[in-house]
Amino acid sequence: MDKNWHSSIEACEVVNDSADIPWDDRADVIVIGLGAAGVSCSLQALELGQSVIAIDRFDGGGATVASGGVIYAGGGTAPQLDAGIEDTPENMFNYLKMEVGDIIKDSTLMDFCEQSAPTISWMQSHGVDFRSDYWPNKTSYPAPEYFLYHSDNSLIESYKAKAKPAARGHRGYVPIEKGRKAQNLGGALFDPLLHSAIELGLKLKTYSEARQLVTDDSGKIIGVKILTFPDPAIQQEYQAMRKKAQRLMTIYPSVLPGFSYFMRKALKILAQAAALETQRSAHYIRANKGVLLSAGGFVFNRKMLKEHAPKYRRCFPLGTDGDDGAGIRLGQSAGGAVGNMDRATAWRFINPPLSFARGMIVNGQGQRFINEMVYGATLGVELAENQQGKAWLILDKEMVKRSMKDVSGKKALAFQKALAKLNVYFGSTKATTIEKLAEKIGIDGNALRNTLATYNAVGKGEISDDFGKGVDDIATLQSSPYYAIDIGLQAKLFPCPALTLGGLRVEETTGQVLTGDGQTLAGLYAAGRNAIGVASWNYVSGLSIADGIYSGRRAARAMARPNP
Repeated sequence: MDKNWHSSIEACEVVNDSADIPWDDRADVIVIGLGAAGVSCSLQALELGQSVIAIDRFDGGGATVASGGVIYAGGGTAPQLDAGIEDTPENMFNYLKMEVGDIIKDSTLMDFCEQSAPTISWMQSHGVDFRSDYWPNKTSYPAPEYFLYHSDNSLIESYKAKAKPAARGHRGYVPIEKGRKAQNLGGALFDPLLHSAIELGLKLKTYSEARQLVTDDSGKIIGVKILTFPDPAIQQEYQAMRKKAQRLMTIYPSVLPGFSYFMRKALKILAQAAALETQRSAHYIRANKGVLLSAGGFVFNRKMLKEHAPKYRRCFPLGTDGDDGAGIRLGQSAGGAVGNMDRATAWRFINPPLSFARGMIVNGQGQRFINEMVYGATLGVELAENQQGKAWLILDKEMVKRSMKDVSGKKALAFQKALAKLNVYFGSTKATTIEKLAEKIGIDGNALRNTLATYNAVGKGEISDDFGKGVDDIATLQSSPYYAIDIGLQAKLFPCPALTLGGLRVEETTGQVLTGDGQTLAGLYAAGRNAIGVASWNYVSGLSIADGIYSGRRAARAMARPNP
């Protein structure tokens, strides 16, 4: 492996005869990584009569379970119809094309949209509870009473010109009190699918790490080597350490500054748990039909992130420590080609409070560069890719007052309220004039004054906005004092989470991994964040889980065909 491999994944083991390997187990389909993509592939394969062994380095669920439990779906889903929301696959395609660009073929995107409503029905048939309680306004994440919302840019004027807005963020149902946070709610989507898969005969190997692929002399993937704990007592000790670390990582909202304290303590415990991994032993599992790689991204592999997506190292990693790139490296070890490895998504959510988004965002030159109402990942990626990670939110006295009203009572989740108050009261810089404010934050006073004058003119309806922001979404900022909140990627009181979007190139009708010259690798498939897919260019809430379920099922169908 080259010097920038940054992984414990080993080169493929090549055998002339499969009988040369002392196989410990076998199945038609082997799934490596049991998140949204892995569980969907497992369940679909079992429904098609295939035997399945799923391997997960930890206890399964991964970033899917750690998420807010949102899947992006449309085209006329049952919850949309119940809520009276009109949507079609064509309308969904027209919107997503603006986000997805050319990262996948139009035919693949159209298939994704056409399969979206049936996917929700399939999940419902396996016990996933979706509800139609609809939040119609712009927000990064709705109050816990709502389970259908606009989790994208569809309410922005420039997007509305090309596609009719339709709420496509589908939250899996959780009781209201449990839902007063936006993390560790993905079990609402994952758990029922896993339960159905186990009932159909899924064989699950948790706390088992896939370390090496096995190929025959033709290059076909025929199995995998895993490392497991032979001593149950050691595995239980390992599990206990990890659970303690996970409790520390979830005791405090990850978007709030104090989270880093708990994260450091958790990482120490995880390091102690990792020391026990030296006591694992090797086992070999034979794949009759194929192997699916679905082990997540690589945002927790800091060396790998530095190598491929250095612009996002200033963000804090979003997901789980299983997102270390192992699945991608397994694919590369067999000759699989990767793409878009420099692309990630950075989540700079400023709404709620809505009044923040009615304020003005400027870069290091004191100039606006975006419609402040856009979805948070759109803003975050723009910061990382084109603004050197630096930006300030400019408000005035009146908008600060309104922002505090926006998050009062039960109008926002606890972490949203805390984040807004923390940055207004402790993270802001203020001054009596806009020129003095500019001096304090280190940008040109004339530039900021001129930018503000133009912004206020737009807010008064005197001129149109270059960034397509509607008059109703703009607050004229003219009541002293003026405030500047640092919303850059390294803002101390405004953490910006990120996850990676690049991965293995795949044949888009099957999910089969491609080589550098475009040939398919026999027996090897990839899905979710191990693969280039619908979510690999721009992210909107729920799109990664939706892509994982779509691509996981696609691979299962391909492997179930005769002579895949």
